[in-house]
Amino acid sequence: MSRVHAPTVEVEGIPWPVLGAQVAIIRNGRVLLQFRPWPPGWELPGGHCEDTESPEATATREAEEETGYHIRITGLAGVYTWAGLRTVGDVLYLAEITGGSPRRSIEAWSQRFVSPEYLPRTTFPWLRVRIIDALAVHDGAPPVHRVQPVTLYQVAAFATAWLRTPLDRWRRRKHHGAGAGRMR
Repeated sequence: MSRVHAPTVEVEGIPWPVLGAQVAIIRNGRVLLQFRPWPPGWELPGGHCEDTESPEATATREAEEETGYHIRITGLAGVYTWAGLRTVGDVLYLAEITGGSPRRSIEAWSQRFVSPEYLPRTTFPWLRVRIIDALAVHDGAPPVHRVQPVTLYQVAAFATAWLRTPLDRWRRRKHHGAGAGRMR
């Protein structure tokens, strides 16, 4: 990326530099997540700001490219700066669907609306806080700024979530199969 100066987004009068923009599309208290193939995991729609693009335009463009929905930005949920393995900041906007229809893309193989209580195990570790913040701002709270750590521990925990997922599926099948056999 050849950008010399990152765009800024203000939270409580303080400008924060951001290089990425995401969108929380909220419907009935749930937020749209998409499954990204690389790195694999569930994530909010969004991406990196192009050199001449505002963060709002990035969030809108990326959401439409990745999900198939046409959206309208309705507000700012927060700005998230990083500590640890990552150093760029992201902005998270609230949005509503204005048209289009869901579709898969090369960047998003699947999508679903989820609540923070039932996030897929392979959701990127920093998303729970962002989803909770987006829902709170949607309900009237002010936008936030948060510093989110990205540590080797989080990366390792996320990787092991991928390893545990098939094992959990096998255990559920085994448990349900054993229960059915005993009832005969």
